[in-house]
Amino acid sequence: MPLEEGSSREAISKNIATEREAGKPEQQAIAIAMHEAGKSKADSDKVQAAGTLIVADGNVLFLRRGDGGDHPGEWAFPGGHIEAGETPEEAARRETFEEAGYEPEKLIEIGTTSDGDVEFTTFYHECRPFDVALSDESTEFVWSPLGSWPEPLHPGCRFMLESDAFKAIRKAHMTETDLARAMVAGEYSSPQFFVNMWLFDIRITGTGTSYRSKDEEYVYRPPEEYLNDDFLARCNGLPVIVDHPENSNLNSEEFKKRSVGSVMLPYIKGDEVWAIVRIYNEAAATMMSNEQLSTSPNVVFRNPKLENTVVTLDNGEKGLIEGNPKLLDHIAICEVGVWDKGGPPTGVSTTNVQEPEMTEEERKAKADAEAKDALEAKAKADAEEKAKADAEEEKAKADSDKWEKLMSAVDSLCKRMDSYDGDKNDKKADAMPADEMSIADKKADSDGKKADDDAKDKEAEAAKLKAEAKEEEAKADAAKRESVLLDRVSQLEKLLVETARLAPKPLGDAEYAAMADAQAKADSVYSAFGKSANRPLNGEDLLAYRKRLAAPMKSHSAAWKDVDLSKLEASVFDIAEAAIYADAMGAAVNPAVSPEGGLRAVTRDTGTGHKITTFYGNVGSWMDDFRAPRMHGEINQPNKH
Repeated sequence: MPLEEGSSREAISKNIATEREAGKPEQQAIAIAMHEAGKSKADSDKVQAAGTLIVADGNVLFLRRGDGGDHPGEWAFPGGHIEAGETPEEAARRETFEEAGYEPEKLIEIGTTSDGDVEFTTFYHECRPFDVALSDESTEFVWSPLGSWPEPLHPGCRFMLESDAFKAIRKAHMTETDLARAMVAGEYSSPQFFVNMWLFDIRITGTGTSYRSKDEEYVYRPPEEYLNDDFLARCNGLPVIVDHPENSNLNSEEFKKRSVGSVMLPYIKGDEVWAIVRIYNEAAATMMSNEQLSTSPNVVFRNPKLENTVVTLDNGEKGLIEGNPKLLDHIAICEVGVWDKGGPPTGVSTTNVQEPEMTEEERKAKADAEAKDALEAKAKADAEEKAKADAEEEKAKADSDKWEKLMSAVDSLCKRMDSYDGDKNDKKADAMPADEMSIADKKADSDGKKADDDAKDKEAEAAKLKAEAKEEEAKADAAKRESVLLDRVSQLEKLLVETARLAPKPLGDAEYAAMADAQAKADSVYSAFGKSANRPLNGEDLLAYRKRLAAPMKSHSAAWKDVDLSKLEASVFDIAEAAIYADAMGAAVNPAVSPEGGLRAVTRDTGTGHKITTFYGNVGSWMDDFRAPRMHGEINQPNKH
């Protein structure tokens, strides 16, 4: 956005606000605005001022500025200049009393803003409503509800009201419903802690088509059955649980064991139904905040055979068209949901999700791949630019050569005709007697007219040749553009085929089980070193996942530590994996350097959800600190007489 011209305070303030909205830091925004105004650094010395943001019964006090000062007619907080010897807090208290007739006692500093000339420190004060006594600096006042501000608003006040500090203040005055609505509006991120619970933004269900790997079928949920007010009303109070029960539906025991919260504000987002939910379980809230999770709804039909329609797709796979469910039983928090549609988990909205931990080899491989892609993209762009420039140069050169040849041919033809006509007329003039000169003159005039006509015909022929050349050139350009377009279409078709080939397919139950077994097997070794095995990445196949798990442990195996596991075939890797894990566990149980004067704990996973901790080391050395010191003594026996 262009900056406003001028050196007035209003122009500088608007330019600072423009640069601030563009993401510039405060000091940089001020420097740019001052430079635009043609002022030096000395001119940017700021006047210090302070004011008070007063909240009473959920309303904020605004005063409309008079015509005698800066920003006339705009709404702002009570405040003014800091006098010599005053602190910002003292100035805010004094100015509030002078402009509003109220002297606040307890003030809390919430932030500082600057428009280039004035640096304004804002304090927060909460009180009961009071009668405002205006000074002559203001024309009127208003108590405005939180989140609804009068206009036009002072830019510094607007910046403060949109700050994170004031968002926290505003949140303290909200009900849980107010906060949920603000989250839906995008004013607050997910999650938000509120009094004794966490509010999360999660997906209830998607619509359209997806793939259900458990039943090996495609499922279609009609949008008209779910994207309506009736379905939203049915979602209110829906239990939120961790993972589905074994028999799909909840009962008293499963509800007690799995329930962590409930739905409080469902809403429609695009072609999906989302909701703000209450989560009361701290462990569940922590897991949802720190991991990339999804959701899965459980719906019950009265008579599935009648309400749902099963079809056979062109590729022979089964498709299920669902009707209107009889019951919404629960919404489950899980690792992967059907409505992720084969992509990464997206059912739980959170700003705290961390990327999966990567090994040093993976980070290096990723960096190398990114660098290679960047070089290839640059080389491709340079080659395309050079080819385009060469083509334009060749075209311009060909056009120039064609035109020069055409004009040269026309000129040569005209000269030959002129020379021929001149020679012919000269010869006839020399042979004519004096008495035939008049007849010769008439004939010469006739020949001259004919020569002019011939010249016009030649020019017309040249123009025709030029037009034909341009037409041929246009046809060639059209053919070239068509060829380029066809090549582009062909490239896009190949790209679509390659994208479809590379797109991760949903894992089946057997693949999920194999992934879980590999993770449990690796975790039993990792735990011996106080670590945990990484989760599989989206789209990662089983063999690649097993190799990634074994890579950090191969340093403990003398036979395999220098081998690149990624290049091993499956049969060879089976042998390597067993040896690496065995050597790693041996290194954990019998470390090269024994713990000095104590025991070493080694924890292993049994594979059934239990963990066993075994201690290795010198028990006697460990217990020395708790034993009584050793003493030497002698037994005296009385002498027998």
